Amino acid sequence: MIYSKKALFQKLPLSPGNSFLIKRYESPFFETPWHFHDEYELVYCEKGFGKKFIGNHFTSYKSGEMYFLGKNLPHWFKADDSFYTKPQVVKPSSIVLQFLENFMGDSFFKSHEMSGVLKVLARSQNGIEITGESKEKIKNIMVKMLHSDPMSRLALLIEIFSILSQSKELSFLSSHHVLGINPSDSDKMNAVLDYSLKNFRSDITIDTISALVNLSPAAFCRYFKSRTQKTYMSFIIDLRLEEASKLLKESEQNILQICYECGFKNLSNFNRAFRRKYGVSPREYRFRV
Repeated sequence: MIYSKKALFQKLPLSPGNSFLIKRYESPFFETPWHFHDEYELVYCEKGFGKKFIGNHFTSYKSGEMYFLGKNLPHWFKADDSFYTKPQVVKPSSIVLQFLENFMGDSFFKSHEMSGVLKVLARSQNGIEITGESKEKIKNIMVKMLHSDPMSRLALLIEIFSILSQSKELSFLSSHHVLGINPSDSDKMNAVLDYSLKNFRSDITIDTISALVNLSPAAFCRYFKSRTQKTYMSFIIDLRLEEASKLLKESEQNILQICYECGFKNLSNFNRAFRRKYGVSPREYRFRV
């Protein structure tokens, strides 16, 4: 086999005596393999940018964004290529809060007081982006939790639950409910994602990608669809469109150049796919941003 082995199912360790985890992560690259875990996870991206894949939702992430991920929801973050090829002044960092559904006992979230929170937990199985004033309040609380004593951290977590239960600034990410299936899948899925990210500008075929993970083309198509609720080629189109939107915002290349650089074979297909995803043509998109 030519793919690397990484654990898809992650058992996240807690410090002795702690009922939940709050931690700041700093590294030259902010990235995680495609994985899932029993814990709910609240992620605030302090610094950095790149690509994310949550459930079947693929798009870019950037500094200042916040996500709430349900238990066993597969997710993957990959730093932008520039973090690997250019010296960076600032290291990517994130604050992560994780807790089990029963961290306060089996009946905690079933109580009347927590009914609103229970609804948010159910919604988080599709992944949630938190925006606006809710995000700012929760971010400030998470920063405060990093330097608080255990009892104060617990009280602050309850405050976060209160904000989430009342917020109107929550939006779904994944269009389908996707759950991690088999921990032994990690090597295949991470190989597929890594190869796709490096080669989406080229003419990737199902034969090529299926051979990478030792599956027949038909078996690979079933495999990818069952784990992401989208076809592999629709994922490749998402990759190309994300890159195109970035170039439209940041480069001075003309639209035809961007079309070909991102892997599209003709301008009409590019325009049609771009409008389907963003609701406007590439030219209109560039003008608006």
